[in-house]
Amino acid sequence: MSDFDVNEMVRRPGAWMDGTGEEGEIVLSSRVRIARNLHGHRFTHNCDGAELASILGSSLEAAAETRALARARVAAMGEISTIDRQLLAERHLVSRDFVSNSSHRGLIFTPDESLGLMINEEDHLRIQGFAPGFELADAFRRANDLDDQLAPALEFAYHERLGYLTACPTNVGTGMRVSVLIHLPGLVHSKEIHKLLESLRKLNHAARGLYGEGSDVMGNFFQLSNSAALGTAEDVMVKNLREMVVKIIAYERRAREMLFRKAQRLLEDKVWRAYGLLRYSRSVSTKEALSLISAVRLGVGAGLVNDVPVRTLNELLVYIQPAHLQKLKGTTMDAQERDAARAEYIREALARASG
Repeated sequence: MSDFDVNEMVRRPGAWMDGTGEEGEIVLSSRVRIARNLHGHRFTHNCDGAELASILGSSLEAAAETRALARARVAAMGEISTIDRQLLAERHLVSRDFVSNSSHRGLIFTPDESLGLMINEEDHLRIQGFAPGFELADAFRRANDLDDQLAPALEFAYHERLGYLTACPTNVGTGMRVSVLIHLPGLVHSKEIHKLLESLRKLNHAARGLYGEGSDVMGNFFQLSNSAALGTAEDVMVKNLREMVVKIIAYERRAREMLFRKAQRLLEDKVWRAYGLLRYSRSVSTKEALSLISAVRLGVGAGLVNDVPVRTLNELLVYIQPAHLQKLKGTTMDAQERDAARAEYIREALARASG
């Protein structure tokens, strides 16, 4: 393992952004997260600094001995800048809480960002496996392999009846959350999204914003995941979410077809206006940019826009965020300066994509 290099990271997009994988135009990425706690230690919210430091040290030692993390990068959250911590959140490698309270916390992740390990978040360990597109099985395999490799060196807190013990009761059992990042403009514009969200809730699944729990839904991007882990086997969780997402993709496709039948000219105008604004605007906020990217992505899915790869649109979602823009420019910027830098970055990215 080696120390985290933020400049190296900015130069290379994560593998989950590459636009490959099943249903890559609708499903951006798949993630499996496994929570584990160490036997004999209190949960992190009850730990003092000395106990958190002990958990961090033993976890780092165990991680260094695994095959999965042999070439991984290590970020000591308390020793890097606020903007670097924010950049890690923008890459979906850490939670927003992990950024705001960084003492005695560490992150380990592979160079391609397909595997990560948060230490001392809500639970002692949060293993995360990522995959591009609708590839839940690949994400599960990565996370599960690391879980198996850590187990011999770390005794996990386990109850014979309840399963793995976690700080949040909804994670007790397997400690696993399975999720996809998905784009659903058809269901949003057809006003069917609220029915879908209510159905998910009744089936013990949840929909959140682009950056998970507590984040706003912007640009018609949602994180869909299971909301309980007790009493369900890991492979069944993966199977259940996969079956549900297959149905949601079918609903989304039907909603798009109906919208184009009823209002084709209006939708085509929306797509091309968005494309024009992204190609030529000189200032754009994050929220507006996400909305415009969503419209262009809809145009790509409908076959209207043919010169913008899905990979470019995926990368834009990350690289237009505040910390990435400031790292790319090498300077701290206020909101107005970021809006100008965002518009410039988008113009250049689309120009490169179209050749």
